[in-house]
Amino acid sequence: MHRISTTISQKHWELLKKHTEEFGTQQKVLELALESLENGSKHSPALTEEERTWLTQRSMKTICSSLKDSIKVLLETVNIEMFNEYLNKYKPLEYTMEYYFQKPLKEISLKELLDGVVITGVMSNWFDTIDYTDDDNHYTMLITHSLGLNSSKINKMGIESMFETYGVRVESTISEKTIFMKIYKN
Repeated sequence: MHRISTTISQKHWELLKKHTEEFGTQQKVLELALESLENGSKHSPALTEEERTWLTQRSMKTICSSLKDSIKVLLETVNIEMFNEYLNKYKPLEYTMEYYFQKPLKEISLKELLDGVVITGVMSNWFDTIDYTDDDNHYTMLITHSLGLNSSKINKMGIESMFETYGVRVESTISEKTIFMKIYKN
């Protein structure tokens, strides 16, 4: 046992008195406070996937606070070839995954990459649904949305580009409201 002597502010004196009534002794209150400090500094609560994604999008300066109908109108008039050139030059989804996982694309497992596409797809609110299944030699990703055929084309191009850069083969089928993808395992 060690003896201590110190002075504290009136505010902290009141807190000490209040908690002494609750825990019985000043010693117990001080010991619990110190343990709480120790445990709190080592065990800060982990961020949820959603919180982590929001922070990632924020730090990447992602913007899109717009009604889906407005985005749909823009997508209906987009130049698909020009957008494909943009995807090939800047690789935005590859950058997003590297930033999100904090490691190079080639060091991310295929499963992590699929999970990353799903979480960023959900958080972006572009899709009505997005999920995948593990089907032996490939994964099957199903995306549904309400943004029209050009949205299917653009998202197919972006996601395929990322998986091809990663080094896996992808087969896709699209419609006005769906994207079906087979992502083959190596």
